[in-house]
Amino acid sequence: MKRFGTSSGTEIDKEIEDLTPQNTVKTHKYVWKQFTEFCERRNYKLCAQTSEEQLASILKDWAFNMKRADGTEYKEGTVKTIWNISAKLVQKKFYEEFNRETNPFRGVIFEDARKARAAKRKKLQAIPEKRKTNSVALKAEEISKIISIFDENTPDGLQKIFYQICSVELAWRGNEAVFCLTDYFKAECDNYGQPTGRIEYNTIFSKTAQGGEKHTAEYKWLTPNKNCVQYVC
Repeated sequence: MKRFGTSSGTEIDKEIEDLTPQNTVKTHKYVWKQFTEFCERRNYKLCAQTSEEQLASILKDWAFNMKRADGTEYKEGTVKTIWNISAKLVQKKFYEEFNRETNPFRGVIFEDARKARAAKRKKLQAIPEKRKTNSVALKAEEISKIISIFDENTPDGLQKIFYQICSVELAWRGNEAVFCLTDYFKAECDNYGQPTGRIEYNTIFSKTAQGGEKHTAEYKWLTPNKNCVQYVC
């Protein structure tokens, strides 16, 4: 047995290439095709003579004007993904072909290109169908499925039902559920002291407070589904 392996650089490169998932390979090919077509239409050149300023201008234009092949807009989350992949592939191309390092993600020259990406995403966020969806309320059939699995007449079953519903309705993430206490919930009452059916949730440990960010809302709410008698308290 030999003390060390004898794999060549080519063999090692092949093994490294095989690590990349096929879906990632396909996505990169799609993005590069769209980006190079854009450059051809704009008469942009990606060559050794392309300066950093020109490259930054190309990526700025691409960030705000990219579209699908049929001319429709991408969703705002897709714009970020496509731009990031494009920038990464440009980085790779210039290093491998021209032995030149460039950094679209941190370079000062590319600051406006990154801002153009953010500006396009903000513009698309104003269009409901292009906006990224963070959380969706449970449908009646989904709630029924949850309730049929767990027994609400037992402490353990009731807790699991409560968690399954709240984790979606309150958009819990990370360890929010772990630190949640009964003190964070309070039944809302009207001016006569009668329950309205809504439950107030204090978001002090929710995602609006993470990272020391200023609260965007003091409370979240659990609201009964009045269209389904089974779930009205």
